Amino acid sequence: MINSDTSVLIIGAGTFGLSTALELLRKGHQNVTLLDPYKVPSPLSAGNDVNKIFQSTVENAFYSDLAREALEMWRSDPVYKPAFHEVGIVYGACGDNAITEINRRVSFLKEKNVKFLELSSPEEFANFVKTPSVKLDNSISNLSLNDRFENWRGYFQQEMCGWTFAALALDNAARECEKLGAEFRIGLAEELLFEGDKCTGVRTSIGEIIDADITVICAGAQSCKLLDFGGQLLAKCWTVGHIRLTDEEASTLRGSPVVLNLDQGFIFEPDMNNDLKFCNEFPGYINMVEEKGTSIPVFRNQIPVEAEKQMRNFLKQVYPIIAERPFSVAKICWCTDTPDRHFLFTEHPKYNNLVLGTGDSGQGFKFMPVVGKYISQIVMEGSSTLDNSKAKAWKWRQEQGQQRDNLATQGRYGGLNLIRDLKDVDSWTSAK
Repeated sequence: MINSDTSVLIIGAGTFGLSTALELLRKGHQNVTLLDPYKVPSPLSAGNDVNKIFQSTVENAFYSDLAREALEMWRSDPVYKPAFHEVGIVYGACGDNAITEINRRVSFLKEKNVKFLELSSPEEFANFVKTPSVKLDNSISNLSLNDRFENWRGYFQQEMCGWTFAALALDNAARECEKLGAEFRIGLAEELLFEGDKCTGVRTSIGEIIDADITVICAGAQSCKLLDFGGQLLAKCWTVGHIRLTDEEASTLRGSPVVLNLDQGFIFEPDMNNDLKFCNEFPGYINMVEEKGTSIPVFRNQIPVEAEKQMRNFLKQVYPIIAERPFSVAKICWCTDTPDRHFLFTEHPKYNNLVLGTGDSGQGFKFMPVVGKYISQIVMEGSSTLDNSKAKAWKWRQEQGQQRDNLATQGRYGGLNLIRDLKDVDSWTSAK
């Protein structure tokens, strides 16, 4: 157990960094610094978003159990509760692999005695998906299906799921960290500093030295710029779009459940600015840099034209009335995948005083209330104090990195069903 005044430097004030700082401070630690190039919420943080899906049932039992643990804090913790919207999720799938996954989740829900309704016809899906600007009664007779929800199979889960106002959660966590004594530093971490095998802090891009007894990497897709992870981390991006609705249209969709089709896309109720956010489902893009030997994030307020086409095809299934409208937002968003999509939460096996809190694998935000609990435990007590299942899942796994197939789809579906390099994309579209 470290002393309460041991200096802890957290690189990255996004989802994992803020959660870790908050838990350290709540546990009585008194010397916590967060370093990020931007004020919270950082425009580079994958968590800086109006909507993130919260699912209590995911691809495996391990993370489903972790989601249940996070759910309790989303519902009750004063930092996270204001950002949680338990509106339910309409799940769907069309392709064989995605339908197999839907069936597996249905079995899991039955096993856990979670309430849900199976859906197998367009009419059944339409019962739970409102339509912008259409005044609805309890009947679906005034809905024109017109190829909507074609070949969809799925279910509606009303409880224990929905969406989170991600940027608000980040902002609330930052405010609480400041209240409890955290120091926020604005700067870009350029290089980790070492004395022998001991990490002693970081040098920023302007040459500033920040010393620390313990350094924690919570830099998301930027993590690979600081350390050789032996192929364990691969930065990937996905595409995001928004369409601005009228006040009337937005009002008809308030409180709508999230619609998540595992191989087509997902969409949320409109935000406070009447922006409707949606994404297409596909295995992701990478940006391989030959001299680095890995994928490096590049940020653009544009999306590939091929992604726009996929998004609009998805919109035609859910909200055809707005499917061809111009996008008010079009951008790419970066995460970082491990080969097995488990987090990388551990002490570095070679360098002392260096803790890793990264490898979100595109599923990190829903766990924000609890990831800091475990990363802070590693900081204060060491990886060996985690229970066996978590220690095994989140350990340093360089053998996986050495054998990694960068083009593996990793259980994701949709689009062309393959990983694409951004350098192979020659046509982009911007928001208007």
